[in-house]
Amino acid sequence: MNRMRGLVLIMTLGLVGFAASVEASHFRGAAMVPSVSATGLLTVTATSFWRPTAVADIDEGGAINVSGVGAMTQVGPEVIDTSDARFTKVTSVHTIQLPGAGTYAMSATSCCRVGGIINAAESTWTMNSSIAYNGSSANTPIQFNFSAVQPEVIKGTDYNGNLGAVAGPGLSLSYNQTLNENINSQPPGFTVNAATGALNIPAASTATYGDNPTANIGADYAFSGNIIASDGSSVEFDWLFDAVARGTGNLAPQVTDAIINIILGDTASHTFIGMDPEGSPLTWMFVNFFGPGAPAIAPIFDPLTQLFTWDSTGSMLGVYQAQVQASDGLLTDIGTLTINVTNGTAAVPEPATLLLVGSGIAAAARYRRKKTAKTV
Repeated sequence: MNRMRGLVLIMTLGLVGFAASVEASHFRGAAMVPSVSATGLLTVTATSFWRPTAVADIDEGGAINVSGVGAMTQVGPEVIDTSDARFTKVTSVHTIQLPGAGTYAMSATSCCRVGGIINAAESTWTMNSSIAYNGSSANTPIQFNFSAVQPEVIKGTDYNGNLGAVAGPGLSLSYNQTLNENINSQPPGFTVNAATGALNIPAASTATYGDNPTANIGADYAFSGNIIASDGSSVEFDWLFDAVARGTGNLAPQVTDAIINIILGDTASHTFIGMDPEGSPLTWMFVNFFGPGAPAIAPIFDPLTQLFTWDSTGSMLGVYQAQVQASDGLLTDIGTLTINVTNGTAAVPEPATLLLVGSGIAAAARYRRKKTAKTV
């Protein structure tokens, strides 16, 4: 299948013509992230993953339904991203007006998951999320870009990643591994840190991983769980790991994540580092930037040098994340820069990583590899 580097196609499903509702066995996972305005307009940004030859949307079996309110309306066309040969990612936005204060549950359901998943049935799926609304204040309790999680698991090697969610102002997050519908068990050895959202699979477990016996490439093991905000809001996540062996084919690029601590008013400056296991040249693109509020000054990313800069003047205190994607032309990886913006006295998170010196700011930068070369 021919793939253009960084190709992003924006179109409606009516133009795509994939016969979404009638072709089964194509769902690979999703997450629905809610927010609500001060006036009660609920917005859900849905990210879903599909078999490349049969792409649909989160509401393929009907609209996203909100408890006690009704069906949400999609706003604008889907964004269809085919930059990774293993899957197609679809992003869509849905809205509905809430009648008043309360905690509201959202759900979407349809048939079916891709076939051949080792720990899940080829059957129906349901995705869920919820949000607390006090009747007068805007609330974005959980900010989360699920596609920042690398699905590739190298057999016989430790897998380390992070869900990368950010809590809204005044909130905290916790995580669980609740099995979603028709997932029989979590992948062997897979854990989610309940406090940090860190993902881990030890090398001894990945060494035992098998491959999907069907033509559904990259759909080996399903994993799922929930991100839970301290106000009762939640986002369910459900996706697939792709188990691969070194030396048997193209591996995904690896982009190093980093954490920078700055004082409000400083400029964050960071050059993303990435490598391709086969030495292929990488193409870079900016993906996302989010935090406790919209930045007063827009961030800048140079895809030729991988230099990211952001002037924090006028923005809110809190945790921000910048995400960029590297592609070798077939497979991708997203790197995340976490920026802790403080007033100079507030404490910042202490990740268990190496302490380095930041460039261009009086800050601490910390790096970690998503995947290591440890082999059993």
